[in-house]
Amino acid sequence: MSEQQQLQQQQYLPYNQQENKYEVPSKQLRLEQDVEIFKKTKTFAEYMQFICDMQQSIKSKKISQTNNTGKFNKIIEYLVNLEILLKQTPPIQQPMRFGNKAFKDWHQQMCLQTDSFLKTLLPENLQGAIIELRVYLFDSYGSNVRLDYGTGHEMAFLFFLLALKKLGFYDNNDLEEVCRFVFYKYIDVMRQIQVSYMLEPAGSHGVWGLDDYHFIPFLLGASELINSDIVPSPSDIHNQQLLDHYQNEYMYLHCIDFIKKQKKGHFHEHSPILNDISGAANWNKVAQGMIKMYQAEVLFKFPVAKHIFFGSILPFV
Repeated sequence: MSEQQQLQQQQYLPYNQQENKYEVPSKQLRLEQDVEIFKKTKTFAEYMQFICDMQQSIKSKKISQTNNTGKFNKIIEYLVNLEILLKQTPPIQQPMRFGNKAFKDWHQQMCLQTDSFLKTLLPENLQGAIIELRVYLFDSYGSNVRLDYGTGHEMAFLFFLLALKKLGFYDNNDLEEVCRFVFYKYIDVMRQIQVSYMLEPAGSHGVWGLDDYHFIPFLLGASELINSDIVPSPSDIHNQQLLDHYQNEYMYLHCIDFIKKQKKGHFHEHSPILNDISGAANWNKVAQGMIKMYQAEVLFKFPVAKHIFFGSILPFV
């Protein structure tokens, strides 16, 4: 076995229910220097391996090429129900543009639905894990106090998915489905929530950020386009005809099209970072660069990392 294979085995340690007791996850990073401790944790290594494995599972594949086996239908149904709840909880009239207070009502109902969903999702022997999984899902849709959403909330949903994997709910062979049918549906629901309730971008870098709310859809989407005959170059994102025809086949194009529809003005003015990335030599460079950028601009930033919840499934060790 190669050294890399040994490392990957270490980075995917299944959760041992006999050796561990479930606990309510809590925030552990209290000081800026705690980020250095986080970098050395087993959870950080597992999370990065998870992201890289997701990226690899959809490499050079259109969205329509992924088969739905039905294994994750309960999670998809849960997300669809949150979508329905959104339509049942319209934004209220208020003087402030950002942070519609109807989001508080939606969030409260989401928490109730989440608890019911987890009870039906998990087999009897995993019911104890609900006290951990619910914390990640409650945090996945934005703050009901600050009325904002950002990459930390996006990470919470990915922690939920990683926790399910560690519990043995699914394995690496299912990652393509998890990515296309679960995570992409989550992104779809979040886009609707952001627009409906005008959530504040949490920790936004303004025009110098990749996106007001998300990062991972770009990281995954770039991998889909590696060796693409349809969208051979990153500069092709400026071709509106390509966006119109293929945004449902490639997440990266979908994200670019969404931004163009939400923001006014020239693309290079409201999205200079994405505009710069479009000058990369190929999609492989973009996909690799996204991993480094995600670590530097999200995971290693204390304002984001301090909100990460750690429990027994994903511990701060």
